[in-house]
Amino acid sequence: MAEIREAPKRDWRRGWTGPLVVFVLLVLGTLWWLGVFHSAQVLEETGSVHAYIYQNFQGTYRQMVKARGKLSPQLPADLRGHPEITMMENESGSGGDAMVKARIGYLVNAGDATPPGWLRGDWPAQRVAKVEVNANAAIASWKAYSALDDWGKARGTPLHYPLFEMMGPGNRYVLLMPLDKSPASS
Repeated sequence: MAEIREAPKRDWRRGWTGPLVVFVLLVLGTLWWLGVFHSAQVLEETGSVHAYIYQNFQGTYRQMVKARGKLSPQLPADLRGHPEITMMENESGSGGDAMVKARIGYLVNAGDATPPGWLRGDWPAQRVAKVEVNANAAIASWKAYSALDDWGKARGTPLHYPLFEMMGPGNRYVLLMPLDKSPASS
C-alpha cells in the first residue's frame, strides 16, 4: 500500500522578511520614480521671453485638468511635443473645487504660426522667482507651490498672480512668479 505523504507545515513566522523587503523596495522605488524625494528650490533670476498659444479657461481645478487633456488633439501634429503651459491669472477658494481663471496651452517658438482657434501670448523677460522640479506633474506642482509659498513667507512676499507653469519635456516642471506685481503677460 502506498504511503500517504503529509505536507510540511509552514510556520508563518519564517520567511516573511524577504517579501517585506521586496515590498518596501517597490514602494520606495515607485516614490523615487514619481519624484517624491526630489527637492524644489526657489531662485531669483531674470527670466526669458516665452511665446505660447493658449485657450482661456474658467472653472474648477478638476475641470481644468480635464480641459487640458482635451487640448492635445486640437493641436497641429507639429506642435504636440511642445511643453504644456498654464498661466494662472486668478483663483478663489482652495482645493480641487477652487475657481480658477487661467490660460492653458503650449509653448511655441517665436516664429511659429498661431493655429486657428488658438490665441497667442508672450511671457516677457522680467525678474522672477523660479522653481524647477523634476517629478510627476501632480507631485511637482505641489512641491513647487509649497517651496514658493515658504520662500515668500520668509521674505514677506506673498504669492501673487499671474503664475506661469511649464510642464515638460518629460517630468520637468517650472513655476515662475514675477517679482514685480505689474502685469506680466500680454
